[in-house]
Amino acid sequence: MRRGAIILLLLISAVLLCAGCASNVDEQSHTGARTYTDFEGKTVGLITGTVCGVVIEEDINGIPAYYSDISAGVEDVRSGRISGFMADLSVLRVIAGTSGGEGLKVIPVPKEIFAGPLGAFSMDQAIIDRFNIFLEKLNSDGTLRDIQERWLINVPDLESSMPDFSLTGENGHITVATSGTQLPFSYFGANNELKGYSIELVKRFAEFEGKSIEFETMDFPGLIPFVASGRADLGIDGVTITEERKEVILFSESIYDDLLAIIALEALSDSRGAANESEGFIERLRTGIERNLITDSRWMLIVDGLGVTMLIAVVSQITGTILGCFVCYILTRKSRPAKLIASLYCGLIRGTPVVVLLMITYYIIFGNSNISNILVAIAAFTMVTGASVGQTLKGAIDTVDEVEIEAARSIGFSAFRAFLTVTLPQAVRRAMPGYTGGFVELVKVTAIVGFIAIQDLTRAANIIQSRTFDVYFPLLLIAAIYLIITTICIQLFKLAINKINGGERK
Repeated sequence: MRRGAIILLLLISAVLLCAGCASNVDEQSHTGARTYTDFEGKTVGLITGTVCGVVIEEDINGIPAYYSDISAGVEDVRSGRISGFMADLSVLRVIAGTSGGEGLKVIPVPKEIFAGPLGAFSMDQAIIDRFNIFLEKLNSDGTLRDIQERWLINVPDLESSMPDFSLTGENGHITVATSGTQLPFSYFGANNELKGYSIELVKRFAEFEGKSIEFETMDFPGLIPFVASGRADLGIDGVTITEERKEVILFSESIYDDLLAIIALEALSDSRGAANESEGFIERLRTGIERNLITDSRWMLIVDGLGVTMLIAVVSQITGTILGCFVCYILTRKSRPAKLIASLYCGLIRGTPVVVLLMITYYIIFGNSNISNILVAIAAFTMVTGASVGQTLKGAIDTVDEVEIEAARSIGFSAFRAFLTVTLPQAVRRAMPGYTGGFVELVKVTAIVGFIAIQDLTRAANIIQSRTFDVYFPLLLIAAIYLIITTICIQLFKLAINKINGGERK
């Protein structure tokens, strides 16, 4: 634990120093842009899955750079890696107008080039029809305009409380997909409460319908596939309505007609560099802890995410070990068809990228089921662990000297008793190092579960980044947490190995 704490402090020091250096950007990378035309031939970032790529390439003649979240893109604007970042005007206006947006400016793209209607989406025409009726009601009594002014037209107060809604559930339940990282459409406020324009709108819809509501949060590019797979009744989160998307999914009437804009550095001389140089390490550390952990109790996201990560890893390891023992049993049989099937299973699982296997499990194997996302992740990682444990144990069994087995049989041991007494203890001892390494890798690979709307440790860091636009601190923090967890796990397995070896240190 002491070593983990020292490593954590060293990592924090290194990254904060890098953060300070990153602001001293070569002036050649600053655009000094005043209009969208100044980005011709420049690299402009965008979120994967948005319509910005076409505008950047065809209307601006720029070079698109794709990101999974906006915070990383904004940080690259600050550091000069890209010249600007394109997103909805309402989103970028919030970023530039809140804490952390100093030195950034927003350059609108004229509506003649692009004015995108945003909409809710579903695979159920009845839900879309009812949502459109709800929108018409809000439009007619002026409520929709009031909501838009609070969240989108004016820079919103992100700390303000959401209105209270009576979500009785008397008419059923609705599951809504959103990202939780798209200010001001959806974001996590104090005590992990989902807030924003889209959240208020869909909660009003649930109240209008007399339904209770449950949110599924995930990365923005996964929203439409998630809803299209039937995992949510409705999706809403600043998604632009396009003809291409309408071929895949049903859209409501427009919930807001937004423009696009580009966020860039304010001027060639960025005051942040001098400020960071004068700000001491301790002060930067204190500020990072305050902004990323203390404010709005964001540390709870880390704690909850860590719990989910360990739950998935531990359960997957247990179930994967059981499956692996069965796979090993099949591999040691004399039946060629059985051995061939087991070998094909191991080869297929170990030859497929884990993230692809997770997606196949989620969208294809369990695509039409109501099984929880965590159980889907456990199922996917169980298959991975089972293949690994099966082959590791089979290899360890093959290393046991057959002479010892024959000696046990010669003194009257049955085949099964000889296996339990002679083969298995030696195989377990020899397999333990590989088994330990497999579990450590499993803990780390759980970082991909955010792809299927699970709020794990890595996803928690992404949510914090979306509020603070501090790329360094959250990533550094979870890297240190993973390091500490894996170190503890390795030490526990070492104790187990020593116990198995009769207390001898190997």
